[in-house]
Amino acid sequence: MSEALVAPVSGSYTQTELRLLRRGSYTAGYVPQVIDFVMRGVTGSEFAPPSEEQAREIHRLLVRYAAGGQPGSRELARAMLDVRHATGLVRHEHYRASAVPAAGPDTAVSGHRLLELAAEAGRDRVLPAQGGALVVIEHDLDGQGTVYRPVPLEEAQALRVAARGAKEEAARLHERVVAALSPHVRMADWSKDEGYGVAVDVVSTAVSVYWWPASLPETRDLWERGGIRQLCTDLLSAWFRASEGPRGTVHIHSVAR
Repeated sequence: MSEALVAPVSGSYTQTELRLLRRGSYTAGYVPQVIDFVMRGVTGSEFAPPSEEQAREIHRLLVRYAAGGQPGSRELARAMLDVRHATGLVRHEHYRASAVPAAGPDTAVSGHRLLELAAEAGRDRVLPAQGGALVVIEHDLDGQGTVYRPVPLEEAQALRVAARGAKEEAARLHERVVAALSPHVRMADWSKDEGYGVAVDVVSTAVSVYWWPASLPETRDLWERGGIRQLCTDLLSAWFRASEGPRGTVHIHSVAR
């Protein structure tokens, strides 16, 4: 079993809530200033962290502000409930993150980071699951999300080592793909607004080839109908396992031979 996350960050439970509240994203830009104003009023300093007793007082004042109908109070109240929901669910030190539907290898996420993710996602998108796990649902994506399952430290470390190895392999694959394409096709020039051409990118551990139109989207016909995409596929298929991805991209999965 994984170790219990007794305190997600140093300090008391209310100190954790305050840290998450200050890091939150708000539509009303002045809400973080309200939080800072209340904190300075209690601590008497802009930089000194509150003691546990001060944190409890700050929390009490923020609850009163959120219930008082003042500007930003509804958003603050919603954020406070989201933070309480997150701290109630994230109770372990290490988690295994699995994309749903499956996409790429699983990764390790610390309880501290997951606490931030869950607080930002909010109650509507963070759901409890069996065995202390939780599910974070993606915005506006039906059925897509990430399952976070608590794991022991040893498993989390193994996941991180595997992820680092996969990223290093993807970086080497990226170099080989660029070397295979650049003598034969025009490569995108990121330094120029008109730098259209073939681009090779790495997202997580996946390497993809696509057309970069920059400020000249009409050049995409060169990729779609001018034969450049087919040329790239033919060039890469001699050395790699390539397949067509969404929106005309070419995905490179692994070295074929």
